Amino acid sequence: MEATNNNQGYVFLGNAPELMKLLEDIFTDEFMQRNTRFENFDGFKFSSAVMVNWKADTIVYAPLLLDSFVKESTQFSNWDEMVRAATSLRYHCS
Repeated sequence: MEATNNNQGYVFLGNAPELMKLLEDIFTDEFMQRNTRFENFDGFKFSSAVMVNWKADTIVYAPLLLDSFVKESTQFSNWDEMVRAATSLRYHCS
């Protein structure tokens, strides 16, 4: 999964289907209910506040916007912290 950042403040992630499988695996319903205001990852993905085309072959997003949304709607400070916490819980690593 290659991430590139351009000078417009967007991140481009290739191989999005593989990334989506991983995100759907770590963001269990239990994790989402305990740590966010959403029942499941689908609710998070399709929230109007998240400006990401999750179904594309390449995911393009603005980190500042996604981080702000995560901070407002979860107990995490940013997207990276949320992903790390979910990964740690799912795979029992520190």
